[in-house]
Amino acid sequence: MNRLRLIYSSSWAASKAILFATIITIWAELNAPLKAWLKSVTGHHWTTKSWFTIGIYVVLLLLIYVLKREPGDMQVKNSIKWLIVIAILGALALFLFFTGHYLVV
Repeated sequence: MNRLRLIYSSSWAASKAILFATIITIWAELNAPLKAWLKSVTGHHWTTKSWFTIGIYVVLLLLIYVLKREPGDMQVKNSIKWLIVIAILGALALFLFFTGHYLVV
């Protein structure tokens, strides 16, 4: 197993999974039918979002690992930097959305 390729694949898969979780969370709060559908899949919308996020991470991890042969040191470093940026922006987006969402009500 190539550690650099695994780190690269994992960081990009995690970045996409975070984007998905952030988008689906905000979208489901604004769209009652989507939230109801998510709830119908596993019994609670958060559980469904979690399973889908894990699925996206695992699928993308495997795909990127197989397709990307030998990432360079800079590519790995950049993928980790983007992961950090996306994680911070996702957390900030959710914080601002829920703060605004509940202060306006």
